[in-house]
Amino acid sequence: MRRYSCFIIFFSLGILAYSFESFAQNQSERQKLLTVWAGMLPIILSAPHGGRRSIPGVPVRRGAGVTQFATGRDNNTDELAETIAIGLEKRLNAKPFMVVARVERKYFDATRPTESAYESREAKPYYDGYHNALQEAHDRVSREWGRGLLLDLHGQGAQAEAIYRGTGNGKTVVSLTQRFGTEAIIGPKSIFNQLELMGYKVLPSTTESHQEQRYVGGYIVQTYGSHRQCGIDAIQLEIGTQLRARANLERTATDLAEAIAVFAQEYLALVKSYIAIEATNLPKILAAIGFSSQNPPLSYFLKKGGSLARSS
Repeated sequence: MRRYSCFIIFFSLGILAYSFESFAQNQSERQKLLTVWAGMLPIILSAPHGGRRSIPGVPVRRGAGVTQFATGRDNNTDELAETIAIGLEKRLNAKPFMVVARVERKYFDATRPTESAYESREAKPYYDGYHNALQEAHDRVSREWGRGLLLDLHGQGAQAEAIYRGTGNGKTVVSLTQRFGTEAIIGPKSIFNQLELMGYKVLPSTTESHQEQRYVGGYIVQTYGSHRQCGIDAIQLEIGTQLRARANLERTATDLAEAIAVFAQEYLALVKSYIAIEATNLPKILAAIGFSSQNPPLSYFLKKGGSLARSS
């Protein structure tokens, strides 16, 4: 009986070890198919459709019953995002957040809700991984800076040398425009006016109609945009085929990084919000100086600059 018990224990441990090893391998495989940067700027770059890799053992999606079904790759948007991120780090002395899918869109589509994003259960962890990373970046930006900007990078072939703007006609950047007006979107220090000054064709133009028509912003900006409670401002960029071509990729990314940096220095709080960070520690601070966090004295308050001080 004792030998039998030992056999059961060793057998169970073997299964556990195998399961752990299998889990670790799957986790490692998922990490290879997703690139995530934890940033130090209130800027998030998202590139969901530039991936070239397959998910082992997962069949391609067929799209039965899915409207506007698409599996095409937005060529080089993954590399574009990385090059923009490097350019921003050089200009602003800190990294942005970045989430890039290395998986082909035909296995899952991060720009759709769960029910239409994938067809195989094995693809779910990759879809979840993408949005978990975006959500974590979104939450950190919101918590530590108070506000920020998410740029969702895509490719389009309708206008090969143009860049389309998508904000749901202002919906996903409502916090930005309420604070600064439409100048933040079409004014001299906006991303799009800066691009026009560099010679890029921007649609809609900052000098003509402001109505977005062809690309108005999809699932990602609609999910994380500032029209939602606790959301941050979010813009979809649809970048033309020629601008993403190998010969032009470096220049496009460099110019986008410059335009984003100009915008960020004008409209974003590039230093972390001391108040936002300290608010999470307020109970500890009050306890340390002898007051209850449930009923803090009125003689204490948070200054605008974020320090705890006694009123005179």
